[in-house]
Amino acid sequence: MNEIEKLKIILLYHEVSDDITESGFQNRDNLPYIHKVKDFERDLKIVKDHIQRTNEEVIFTFDDGGISNLRSAEMLSREQMKGYFFITTSKIGQKGFLASDDICKVADYGHNIGSHSHTHPMIFKSLSYKQMLGEWKTSKEILEQILSREITSCSIPGGDSDKKTYESACEAGFTQIFDSEPIVTLRKMNNSEILGRLSIKNNVTGEELKKILSLENLSKLQRIRKFKKIIKTLIFPLHQYLQNKKNEVSY
Repeated sequence: MNEIEKLKIILLYHEVSDDITESGFQNRDNLPYIHKVKDFERDLKIVKDHIQRTNEEVIFTFDDGGISNLRSAEMLSREQMKGYFFITTSKIGQKGFLASDDICKVADYGHNIGSHSHTHPMIFKSLSYKQMLGEWKTSKEILEQILSREITSCSIPGGDSDKKTYESACEAGFTQIFDSEPIVTLRKMNNSEILGRLSIKNNVTGEELKKILSLENLSKLQRIRKFKKIIKTLIFPLHQYLQNKKNEVSY
């Protein structure tokens, strides 16, 4: 994998809702990623001010495909900003998630629609290569049928990735692969871009967001991310196995 010295500040969000039961996956792990509407409005203003002041590109991305993405898409559009919305395709039309018509509405705002896999395995990198490829291809085909256009971007569910994760996404035909690594330099594999993201939880204050955008605390975010990956590897192997068995689909 080659790293190119081109900075891209990409923010990772999930849900924007004042009702924690309205949208997305209903589990404890998802709670830190549900932003109140007023807080997201504040974030939009801070990002817009940053762009106008620095002329830097800042990209909003949203994972999972929860129904609140309709609200996020409209709010971004109102500020003349575009985002990436990554859809878990097995959840399309289910309670709390976007239906096919909703996905079309988000796309009609001018936003990019991408894959977040088909079933959202929690530890994606522990799947076999064949399973990974099946997750990507199934999701890609479903979204292309809905939108009648090629889908070229994806984000890795759970955020954890390895070489075969990227290789499977490349083979599935994605040219933009978003992970959850706090990396702002562009990486390349084959003909695909690999893009890191800065995860914004709902306890991030306005001042903290400004520091994130300035990359002032980037090394700290990278240390935290590295520590979490070590903990997951050492302490939760059984949890990883059970989560994947629960989400496993044969391809």
